[in-house]
Amino acid sequence: MDNINLTASVRDNLLALQQASNSREQSARRLATGLRVNKVQDNPASFFQAKSLTDRASGLFEAKNDIDQAISSVQAASVGIQALDDITRQMRGLALAARGGTDEQRQAASERFDLLRGQLDELSKDISYNGVNLVQSGPDNQAVDLNETGTASLSITGRDSSTGGLGISSAASFNNFASDQDIDRATVVLSDATQTLRSNATSFGSHVALLSERRDFADNLSNTLQGGAAKLVDADLNEEAAKQLSAQVRQQLSTGSLQISSNSERLLTSLLF
Repeated sequence: MDNINLTASVRDNLLALQQASNSREQSARRLATGLRVNKVQDNPASFFQAKSLTDRASGLFEAKNDIDQAISSVQAASVGIQALDDITRQMRGLALAARGGTDEQRQAASERFDLLRGQLDELSKDISYNGVNLVQSGPDNQAVDLNETGTASLSITGRDSSTGGLGISSAASFNNFASDQDIDRATVVLSDATQTLRSNATSFGSHVALLSERRDFADNLSNTLQGGAAKLVDADLNEEAAKQLSAQVRQQLSTGSLQISSNSERLLTSLLF
């Protein structure tokens, strides 16, 4: 079969038409995906560098979620401690109200004291978040990774805020408030319990502050990494739209030039033969 010979003019116009078509398809793909680097072949260095950045950003996002859960766990403990503190203050007020009272009033106060004491223990058992209880008798500890590699972590030690941890005995240990001296001993214990609870709340509050700082850091760094990856692979949509329009115009011009060249060759051939 004889080879098809093309004139230089036709060959140039066909090449220009092909280039314009390829450029138009490339711009259309970038406009559709928003990326100028869609696969390794587009730019290996940028592709793998961007992937490394986005992988780390993803790891930081997971660490941020873990930190958020730890914050919620500690905040639940702080809310619970406030409720426990309210009960201890009620117990102290009850004991003080019994001073100078009759035997019947003192007995009633001691019974009410033991009732509140039982409620304090029941409440401490209910102060949990996602299965973690930082204030019950024999409290849990909360461990949390602070970065994507697990090389930075924090262990939050639970604080026993039950009656055992606070040192609050039953009314019987205070002789059922039989005398004002017995009541005074009870109020001292309750005052100490209140201070312990507030110390526990302060400790948990400091952990919340630290975890919040690490969460914000992870969030900001993750955004920075994602922004860096975007600079490597994202397309400039305005530029790509302009390129597509330019390619479309070049394609139209090349098509017109090809038609003119073809017509000229046919005319020349008809004159020669």
